[in-house]
Amino acid sequence: MELATSLARIEGSELHVAHAWSLYGESLMTGFIRMSQSEVDKLVRQTRKKHQDRITELVVKHAPGLPNGRIHLLKGNAEALIPALTKRRKFELIVMGTICRTGLAGFIVGNTAENILQQVNCSVLTVKPDGFVSPVKR
Repeated sequence: MELATSLARIEGSELHVAHAWSLYGESLMTGFIRMSQSEVDKLVRQTRKKHQDRITELVVKHAPGLPNGRIHLLKGNAEALIPALTKRRKFELIVMGTICRTGLAGFIVGNTAENILQQVNCSVLTVKPDGFVSPVKR
């Protein structure tokens, strides 16, 4: 977030913050687990609120004064929603945090970042977390 806000300030660019979220196991709750729809809806609202609070805290810390219209809280899969938002808004650069988890693609960049990279026609800058140690040995 620090890098993205710094780049936006230096370039005089419009900053948008996007975060995709979901309720883990939501589809199982009304089927296999047999929760009522109202119970599931309540959990969805609580989960959305938790993500809204966290993204708001991040924005207030790093980009105070960012208009609400530039904060995109997206319910669903980041690999589908971020590229769709990027195409719709015609973003020129995506800055995203990434960690690597599994597979060859995940080994270098990170699975989500790799999948998003393959779907967009703009630059993508990935940022590893503090303390990240590359698993690649010379």
